[in-house]
Amino acid sequence: MAPYPEDQELVFPQDGGCFGCSRSNPAGLHLSFRRHGDTVVSRYTIPDHFHGAPAIAHGGIVATLLDEISCAAIYFVREQRVVTGELTVRYLKACPVEREIVMSARVVSEHAKYLVVEGEVRDGETVVARSSGKFFPQSRAESAP
Repeated sequence: MAPYPEDQELVFPQDGGCFGCSRSNPAGLHLSFRRHGDTVVSRYTIPDHFHGAPAIAHGGIVATLLDEISCAAIYFVREQRVVTGELTVRYLKACPVEREIVMSARVVSEHAKYLVVEGEVRDGETVVARSSGKFFPQSRAESAP
């Protein structure tokens, strides 16, 4: 059984000021998460000041969201802290700003030194971006500074 409850708001217990998930970072995204079985989900509305082209989210913000949901998928399902070793993002459609999107991710394989996580961002029923990444477990108890 996974260590975190299903379908309840989840936040990292020690956030270390992370841009993506920290509640204490005033410039951060303040993401929260929910676990559904072996998948972790987050809903977020990208503010307009993170646009690239007008009304379209900057690709770097979309990649950041996929990185965050991927790390959360490992932490909230396996209770394991990780750092990102590699993240590949495939942008399929324009990702909107000022409209709620849904990110999801899950571990798809485990190797001796890293875990592979696949994630996606949806605008309604439309997948706008997918990711695959390698994440390396960390033994320290606290978040990275």
